[in-house]
Amino acid sequence: MPADPGDRTRVLLRMWEDLARQHVSMGGGCACGIGGVTVRLQDFEHDIADYLVAEAERLKQADVLALLSQHVQFDPPGEDEIVKVLRAMADTQSPASPTVVEWLLQRLERTLNSFAKLHGGAAASTVRTTV
Repeated sequence: MPADPGDRTRVLLRMWEDLARQHVSMGGGCACGIGGVTVRLQDFEHDIADYLVAEAERLKQADVLALLSQHVQFDPPGEDEIVKVLRAMADTQSPASPTVVEWLLQRLERTLNSFAKLHGGAAASTVRTTV
């Protein structure tokens, strides 16, 4: 498990890029022959971004909200928001505050590890929160 926030962020970025391409079945087939609905995990990306924004608002994390507001779009929902947030967190040219990065890492590690455990494929990339 990497200890460096930059390394942890890059591991999460690779994990999400792997997970986002996967398809999962929602519901199952029945005797009538109609199968369940298949979605990509990437379809949940805006929900994850929305969770991060809501949590930052609830906990009054202005610095986190400032970073998220640059990469999360609500009307209409944006694309690749988690990728954009993770890239901003790993940007060495214009680094985010270490406090902001750690706050986001704690939540994203939990969330993305959960997706990886449930849906496989990226399980080898999982990292554990160091806190």
